Amino acid sequence: MNTDKDASVETEQAQREQKETRTAPPIWMPAPSPNVERAEQTPPTVETGEVGPQYSSELSFVCLLIPRFSDHYLVGDITESLVEWMKQICISYGWRLDAIAVRPGYFHWVMRVPLTANPAHFMRLIRRHTSEKIFDDFPRFKQKNLSGEFWAPGNFVISGTQLQTAENINALILQTRRHQGLV
Repeated sequence: MNTDKDASVETEQAQREQKETRTAPPIWMPAPSPNVERAEQTPPTVETGEVGPQYSSELSFVCLLIPRFSDHYLVGDITESLVEWMKQICISYGWRLDAIAVRPGYFHWVMRVPLTANPAHFMRLIRRHTSEKIFDDFPRFKQKNLSGEFWAPGNFVISGTQLQTAENINALILQTRRHQGLV
């Protein structure tokens, strides 16, 4: 008799466990939520003319430097040299030169750099490399300038893809000359 009683107790227990598992919601199921669609964030794209967009891993910057001395004009053979040096610098550091203008009173360009590039850092490198080359190749500029830095203090760097207008450049030059105490 004990075996029948034990078997019936075990059967009752198994039936209770089955009922409990059927009625209890599974623990792993997420709670129901309202139907809300998530907008997926996508990185910026650049149209390249190829099939499909390319994801951009670069930023474009518009940069401008002016000579420290207002009578140090960027004319003649120095203009060609600055363009070549800038191309070399950009290739050396993995940057892309998109536009460049060398005018008597300023040096202006647009370049693309990796997203991780720091504008203060790349401007410091450009200032240093171009100053060294200018003083080495064009000693006439070194005679008056004792600082070792060809360019006026300050940097003009903004995010963008287009060279600045003459009005904006003239305003920046005037502001720099005032800061130097020359105007």
